[in-house]
Amino acid sequence: MLFIWVQMLSRWASVACFIMLLEYFSGYNDIIMARVFAHQDILDLAKYASVPVINGLTDYNHPCQIMADALTMLEQIGRIENTKVFYVGDGNNIVHSWLLLADVLPFHFVCACPKGFEPDAHTVEMARGAGISKIEITNRPREAVKGADIVYTDVWASMGQKEEVDYRKQKFQGFTVDETLMEIAGP
Repeated sequence: MLFIWVQMLSRWASVACFIMLLEYFSGYNDIIMARVFAHQDILDLAKYASVPVINGLTDYNHPCQIMADALTMLEQIGRIENTKVFYVGDGNNIVHSWLLLADVLPFHFVCACPKGFEPDAHTVEMARGAGISKIEITNRPREAVKGADIVYTDVWASMGQKEEVDYRKQKFQGFTVDETLMEIAGP
């Protein structure tokens, strides 16, 4: 197993050096799994690698996390279809991954986030356009959580946003999973 730190990769002087490095790693591995910051980095990695590339995490999505969560839903509830998944927090990479899952599996997905922190509009429209799942984006978590089968959240400040912690702490007041929210969700 080989681990490459993204910071190390970003130090390469040119794309040509980066491609040579990928060719080297591809020759010694059957697959590459990468956790990177910029989504474009994973796309470039997949473009130039000669072996399959798994997206371990980017600033746009986190597909492996959502696949694990979907398996947990199957284990605990017995189904994904016809469940209501309620997410409260930042409309970030986790939300985008739920939306991409909703593009292929039928369930009700609700994202409650403060104004200005909504998920990528194109991704929302893509999920809605598939016509498979019911998708809601709201700024009213207490109303939207009613009847949720799953209540989900994530950090307020994701990768690359640590300098915004105090600002986000203020903006995300009322967008937390607490006892009151869980009581509203129901059994």
